[in-house]
Amino acid sequence: MTPQELYDAFAFPNSCTLAKRVFKKLFLENGDLTAADKRALSDAVVSITWQYTLKPSTVPVQAYRDDEHEYDEIAVLEMELADRAAASRLAEVVHRTIPYPVLLVAAHEGGVQLSAAPKRLSRAEKNRIVASSFELTPWLDGHDRTPVEEEFVASLHIDGLPHAHFRALYEGWVQRMVALACTELSGIFDVAPGRSFVERRAALDACRALDREIRTLRAAVRSETSFARQVELNTEIKNLEARLRRDVAAL
Repeated sequence: MTPQELYDAFAFPNSCTLAKRVFKKLFLENGDLTAADKRALSDAVVSITWQYTLKPSTVPVQAYRDDEHEYDEIAVLEMELADRAAASRLAEVVHRTIPYPVLLVAAHEGGVQLSAAPKRLSRAEKNRIVASSFELTPWLDGHDRTPVEEEFVASLHIDGLPHAHFRALYEGWVQRMVALACTELSGIFDVAPGRSFVERRAALDACRALDREIRTLRAAVRSETSFARQVELNTEIKNLEARLRRDVAAL
């Protein structure tokens, strides 16, 4: 999948087009980067482009502010990569450095990866904006997509998102990214518009923890020499599997 195919799915109005180069120096001077981050930014990032800007003058959506949030606009950035090794870390660098909400499209050899980071005002440092979480899709490669990926891409269309204000719009996209993440276990793409993406992400993390525990116990069964202990472990696994099925069904 190319970045342009993803932008076509979003269907941003022409008024949002910016296509402005963002220099890596911005992140080197303003980001909280480790030495490894700086090397990755220098070696792995080919270019960063601010492709679209969504603000009240470009889309019919209002800014949103409360005691913890400032959603005056949404930036859509594209990061072309030479390789994918540090893609997730570099996405965090971009999201942490830019103080307003960003949809970041990482691109590499016919594949794209979308990331987002809901933001809030820091409770520890006045006037500082921090990312409260990070959402990262798998890489969408090539032109052939699974039915779940097709549903996800189709769900990104801006006309199908909440337009009450920019926070609602941005969190609508985050909600769809969390829905895609849930399909790893459920196999079903469900936006679940009535549920908070924060609550759903927490439920997904709990399911993943259960899945890891089950895999650990299965490995323990294979190495266990005591038959009685094997029976005990298998009983525990079956109980956890039943619990996981219930929790996944509720995702």
